[in-house]
Amino acid sequence: MKRLVFLFFAFSAIATLGHSDEPKAPATKIVEPADLVTAEAFDRPESFDPKGKPSVTGWRGGIGEWSIVDGAAYAIQEGPSEKRPNGHEAVCEYVTDLGDLVLTGEFKLGDSPQIGFVCRDINQPNLHLGRVVITPTAIWIQKMSGIAKETRKEELTRIEVATDPETWHKITVEISGDHYLARIDDHVLEAHHERFKDRKGRVGMVARGEGAQFRNMAIWKAKPKG
Repeated sequence: MKRLVFLFFAFSAIATLGHSDEPKAPATKIVEPADLVTAEAFDRPESFDPKGKPSVTGWRGGIGEWSIVDGAAYAIQEGPSEKRPNGHEAVCEYVTDLGDLVLTGEFKLGDSPQIGFVCRDINQPNLHLGRVVITPTAIWIQKMSGIAKETRKEELTRIEVATDPETWHKITVEISGDHYLARIDDHVLEAHHERFKDRKGRVGMVARGEGAQFRNMAIWKAKPKG
């Protein structure tokens, strides 16, 4: 019986942290990473929660089609339908309840014209809160509100910079109160908005078109530096 209990808790810990080993907390500027919330390599189909079943990993490949290709999550956006005549970007989010946080991961644009690392709040349904957006020619941070047809966005800061679609890039996002910082390779953007103070109920990534890939995603609870 003791062995069965041990195995149960061991399996639970693996499911919570993901398939990969626990990652090292990144170097940060505005927050101190505290507790690791999730670490997922996205190197196997079980990285995603099965649709229509209880959560195992916490990562939900919701809108669009998500699969594992070459050891990473591969995104295909949803096509046009009666419900969404213009289709919808692919969405994969981790369900949580966080204040300040750190997110790290790697991405490759591939043929996707645009990807984003996103947060939504804890309302029901979860309303858009903010995101960093990456294209082959620019990166920006935007604050957001609403959901579906009521979605609103405001671009806060942007840099024009080339991002090689066929190269893996690293990203770190820090959110502390109204302060949002995004580091993509050696490029750093920062923005402030009251909206960023709201609690985050979903954190993850989105992609337009087909071909974007993501791997080694991790999220930490955090506290302000200093």
